[in-house]
Amino acid sequence: MTNSSHPRLLTSADRQGKIERLRELLTDQVLASSAGGIIFSGGLDTSIVAAIATSHGRCLCGVMVSVAEGNGLDEPFARTMADRLGLTLDILRPSLHDLLERMPELIALLQTFDPMELRNSIVAYLALEAARNRSLSPVLTGDAADELFAGYSFMFNMPLERLPAYIRHLNGIMHFTSQVIGRHLGIGVDCPYEMLAVREFALSLEYEDLVGEFQGQRFGKKILREAFASVLPEQITWRVKTPIEYGSGSTTLKQLTDQLVSDSEFAGEQERASAQDSVKLRDKEQYFYYRMFRKQLPPPIERPRDVKTCPECHGPVSRIDMSYCRICGAYPI
Repeated sequence: MTNSSHPRLLTSADRQGKIERLRELLTDQVLASSAGGIIFSGGLDTSIVAAIATSHGRCLCGVMVSVAEGNGLDEPFARTMADRLGLTLDILRPSLHDLLERMPELIALLQTFDPMELRNSIVAYLALEAARNRSLSPVLTGDAADELFAGYSFMFNMPLERLPAYIRHLNGIMHFTSQVIGRHLGIGVDCPYEMLAVREFALSLEYEDLVGEFQGQRFGKKILREAFASVLPEQITWRVKTPIEYGSGSTTLKQLTDQLVSDSEFAGEQERASAQDSVKLRDKEQYFYYRMFRKQLPPPIERPRDVKTCPECHGPVSRIDMSYCRICGAYPI
């Protein structure tokens, strides 16, 4: 560590061995990719991947979305890292209406009307499309780091005895729309954290490898932060997890769709969707996307049945142990 204000991070030879092993695994996976670009946020996960690549002489172009009317939180961090690493940074600035214009394509592809999934995935859709148009295929992403290394607040605030089992659960069910979008757009998507060797390593970790504190605040991804603190500025090493919708500014889609739908229209559609499609619509934004969904796809109840059925949209759920519906976003189910 280069700053004396950092806590002492290395506590034993065993811990140092784990840190070195993680560095080796991620370096191997990053260098195995021929990526010309990275879907970049300036968060911990993508900054680590970019730092590894550039330290081995790779020239990367970072692509990110910062919504024109939004208050995207990622851009200052992404600029800091781009300057530090010598990355070319391509910042897309679509308007909220631009996002809504592209939303029917995304809904048809992902077959979902879950607002949170769509707010996040529309950003990946535009970024991957831009990367393809710039001939950057394949591109690197930071997918899976939060799931495997306890990056979400609800994970690192879990009781010690629950966290390892929950990470094993996520390892079995996690999926990333960037892969689906990439195949649709014809661009390769390489995710170092999702590779088998990294997953197996993550599953071998103990609670104290994953959860720690810095300046009185609890953090997940402790071992990732420790392993790469020497190549990242402190503000990136200890950056708080920022969901894509907040990092890009796409979260403001909710306010826009609320304005575009009247109370009477929503009340009428809630009643119709429940009576005719067996779908419970939670809010105006979900209705806005459901309207696009139904113009292209049948109601979820008409899909082939699976091992479980969502009580909110009556769509199929592929695993008994899944508590989240990928079609409508209901949670818990």
